[in-house]
Amino acid sequence: MRISRQSRSSNHLRRIVAEMGIPVPWNRDQLVAGVAARRGRPIHLVSVSHSLVQGGHSGLWLARAEDDVILYAAGTSDVHATHIICHELAHMELGHDRTALGDRSVDATALSKAAPSVDPSSVVTALGRSNYSSAQEYEAELLATLLMARRGGNTSAATTDPRASRILGSF
Repeated sequence: MRISRQSRSSNHLRRIVAEMGIPVPWNRDQLVAGVAARRGRPIHLVSVSHSLVQGGHSGLWLARAEDDVILYAAGTSDVHATHIICHELAHMELGHDRTALGDRSVDATALSKAAPSVDPSSVVTALGRSNYSSAQEYEAELLATLLMARRGGNTSAATTDPRASRILGSF
């Protein structure tokens, strides 16, 4: 029996979710700490003015020499902020920094305004939507949705939540 690319992809994402050891009850800070531990480097969350997130997007991952920083839009709901953070964590879990495309420079002036606590000279790579292929964006968004589906506290929610199942079925 031949396994379709779609099945391999959704199975791969389900395996990643299972390996992540999602905290029960679901806890965003513990999820971030778990990803940081697997990466062997701290991850810092920084809320910034939505208009200052690179390219007008709601999230940005800054890879620095010793740690990672996730910038996410301030003034959004906690659920939306959590989804943005999960999307950036998904890029990390999927190793998209190794295959990112395009300009990896950071606008030091914009970064200084958006996140005064982040020294622009410490940023090795700024990874946002323009750095990834549409397939990588799709994959990260799907993984973020699977992570968010676990928020209900049910460890099998990613496979029982009809929204997550519908999304997985289209992947």
